[in-house]
Amino acid sequence: MKSDLDKAWGELESIRRSASVAKIGGFRPPDDPITSWMIKGVSLQGERAPTWNGREMFPLIQVRIDELPVVPQSLHGVAMLVVFMTRSTIPFDKAHGEGWLIREYASLDGLVPMPAGDVPYRPFAIAWEKVEDDMPGWEDAWELVDLTAINDDETASSRFFSEFNRYNGTKFGGYPVEIQHGAGVGDFVFQIDSDPKSGWNWAGDGIAHFHRAEGEDWRFSCQMT
Repeated sequence: MKSDLDKAWGELESIRRSASVAKIGGFRPPDDPITSWMIKGVSLQGERAPTWNGREMFPLIQVRIDELPVVPQSLHGVAMLVVFMTRSTIPFDKAHGEGWLIREYASLDGLVPMPAGDVPYRPFAIAWEKVEDDMPGWEDAWELVDLTAINDDETASSRFFSEFNRYNGTKFGGYPVEIQHGAGVGDFVFQIDSDPKSGWNWAGDGIAHFHRAEGEDWRFSCQMT
């Protein structure tokens, strides 16, 4: 008969998730502008950038969904996703549309590059790599597995932090990376990391998590180092 520790460890090993992890820059950009980019965005002809407090937001990232080797369930039926951010203070604890906004397009037809904005960041093309062994952090793992037996065993606790892969960076799917505390795994869709190449920083080299439950609007949260 398996011990409680063996059972917990077996359950833990079964919750690995696949994810699409971004490689930002470091390669020749594609000629096609309707691809994944950091600090670029597309729109329909004549469509203006979203505004907040009377000022236009800028495109932080555009993601062509068919380029993702792993597509989160909530993005099925989406062809292109563009995340916009305010040009002023990062909108922590704001609802969708208040300083940040996500546009989704069901088709690539008619999409054109938006004019370059006046922002102090550099655009870079994005390539995607598939990983199959992303794991949650300690607090988020408790949502999926009772870790009591692992918590009570010093060796097992050490193994939890040393034997599993947790992928930082910008990624779609998988699990959110914890910095200060759990981020929530059930309706997690993607995360955007601070990026030294483009110059984008969430304050304190943090990372932002984007969640959406079925039938609900997008939610955004951020953790800092």
